[in-house]
Amino acid sequence: MRSPVVVLGRFAFKFARDARGRASNLYEAKLYRSANVTRRALLCPVLWVSRNGFVQIMRAAKPLAKMMSYDQYVDVVDAWDYMPGEDSCPFEPKASDWGWLDGRMVALDYSTPAWESDEPAAT
Repeated sequence: MRSPVVVLGRFAFKFARDARGRASNLYEAKLYRSANVTRRALLCPVLWVSRNGFVQIMRAAKPLAKMMSYDQYVDVVDAWDYMPGEDSCPFEPKASDWGWLDGRMVALDYSTPAWESDEPAAT
């Protein structure tokens, strides 16, 4: 969906490879802008996104070395405080989806709801 993230100094650039990548970039930007303070603290800041979603600029964070524990993931899901009627939880526990920024763990990829409805139903 998106090419590898390009990190230049304090900035991370996400380039979309296809429509799903563009939808993911736009979704993350919208979610970051609309999140309350508690939720925003869990998200890596989106600084800018192009109008069509082809490129997104975020703060650069140091990726996690290994997948978070079950307890850590439960803690972030609890902190997200999902409300009925909202999109599903926007992140997964994969190490590549999380990083350290300013002393706290933040989601680097939080676009799961942007494309999960496009997935074919499991049989």
